[in-house]
Amino acid sequence: MRVKHILLPLKKLITISADDTLGHALQLIEDNGYLSLPVLEGEELLGVLSKQFIFERFFYGEESDRDIYLQRSVRELMVTKLPVIKENALIEQAAEKFFLQKLRFLPVVNEEGKFIGIVTQKEIFKKFVKIFGLRDIRIVVGTFDFKGRLAKLTEVISKSGGNIGSIIQMDTEVMGIQEVVLRIKMEKPDQLPKLLRRLQDNGFLVRDVETEEEQERSK
Repeated sequence: MRVKHILLPLKKLITISADDTLGHALQLIEDNGYLSLPVLEGEELLGVLSKQFIFERFFYGEESDRDIYLQRSVRELMVTKLPVIKENALIEQAAEKFFLQKLRFLPVVNEEGKFIGIVTQKEIFKKFVKIFGLRDIRIVVGTFDFKGRLAKLTEVISKSGGNIGSIIQMDTEVMGIQEVVLRIKMEKPDQLPKLLRRLQDNGFLVRDVETEEEQERSK
């Protein structure tokens, strides 16, 4: 999935101007439940101003009068050096940027470098939950890394009434054993025990099973 599929477009953004006061910016941030806001001039992204930065600068700065401080302009405190991501980048690439850098959001640009919106951590997490089927049955199996084993695994699941939502294969680095994490939906819930038996009969070691109900209880 591409970033352009989950971005919040420019026309829907709540933004501030570089000439706005810190007081006005802080009010907008708090009224809308945000942590930061993009600073725009027309449709050009100039920077970002965060609630945390406003408070930190007041706490550690020399200005002691709160009212006077909040009359300062956004331009004085905004951060202008921002990483951006292109609209056709994968959401995994956006997730990596969030992981490596302390970001509230990522500005998104088109192929011409024009600012077109932002992508947030929340939207990426929502998509990952959907992509990985985190509300489906979770099954972890171990298998030797032989040619055709993954194909056999999916065949057994399909013939047992299971539909695979996601599948992740990881190397355990132990004697060629692979660990496969599956998220599946069963056509009929009572078919799950039959599926688990068939997996074991075909040489797969079932290491862990969690139904949707068990996952809810563990939260």
